[in-house]
Amino acid sequence: MSATGIPRRDLALTWLGQAGVVVDDLQTRVVIDPFIAPSSGRAVPAPDPATLPIDDVDAVLCTHEHNDHLHPDSLRLIRRRSPRAVIVVPEPLRAAVERELGGDVVGARVDAPVWIGNLEIVPLPAWHAVNTGEPIGDGSTAHEPARFLGYAIKAGSHVLFHAGDTVRSPRHVDDLKRLGVTVALLPINGRDAEREAQNIVGNLTAAEAVELARDAQVKVLVPIHYDMFEANFGDPSHAKRAADGTGVHVLELTRYEPTAITVPGAS
Repeated sequence: MSATGIPRRDLALTWLGQAGVVVDDLQTRVVIDPFIAPSSGRAVPAPDPATLPIDDVDAVLCTHEHNDHLHPDSLRLIRRRSPRAVIVVPEPLRAAVERELGGDVVGARVDAPVWIGNLEIVPLPAWHAVNTGEPIGDGSTAHEPARFLGYAIKAGSHVLFHAGDTVRSPRHVDDLKRLGVTVALLPINGRDAEREAQNIVGNLTAAEAVELARDAQVKVLVPIHYDMFEANFGDPSHAKRAADGTGVHVLELTRYEPTAITVPGAS
C-alpha cells in the first residue's frame, strides 16, 4: 500500500486531470503527462499533492513538450516524493530536461521499448505540432527522431495506450492492432479555426476518438484532455453517444479516484 493509503490493485488508473494519469499495477507505478502544480490558466485548481498517488513512482512518461504534458514544476513535485523516479521524454527533449531537472532522464524513440519494472513501454508516434503554423506530424526531422509520442504499456493481460496529443496518424490503427491494445486513453477536445487562431493545436474529436478505437479493435476508450482550459474543453458524453452500437466501451474516469481496469469480454 502506498503512503496515501491507496492500495496497489491488479491494474488501476488514477486520472489527474487533462492528460495526466497514474498507471498502477501490483509491482510498478508510472505517471503519464502530470499537470498537477499551480499554473496560469488552469480551469481546475491544482490538487493537494499529499492526496495523490505519487509515492513509489518508478517513472514519469511525458509525451511532448507542451506545458500541460511536460510541466517542470509538476515533475519536481513527483521527484520530491519519489526521488528515484525515471523521467522518460521524447529523445529530442532529453538533454534540455536533464539540464533543468537532473536525475535519470531517458530519451524515448519510436518502436524502441523501454522497460520500467515489469512494464514494457513501447513509444509510438503521435500526430501533432508545437504551433498551429507548423505541419502536423510526429515532429521528426532528418536529424532528430519523433518529438511527439504516445506510449503503449504492456501490463500483464492489459495493453494500455496513452496517445498524448494527436489527431489520427497513418500508423495508429496498425500499431494498436499489432500491440493488442485493449484500453486507449485518447484526447477528445477536438480542433477548430477559433482555437487555431489562438495557437491551440487541436486533437481528435470525441467522435474521431471512438472511430479510432473501433477501427483498432480497442475494447475500452478512456477520454482525456478535455477539462483544464476554458478555451479548449471537450465533453466525454459526446464520446459515449458516438460509441453507441460500435462495441467500444467508454470509461469516464473521476479525477483523483483510482479505478480498477477491466476489459469487457476479456478472460
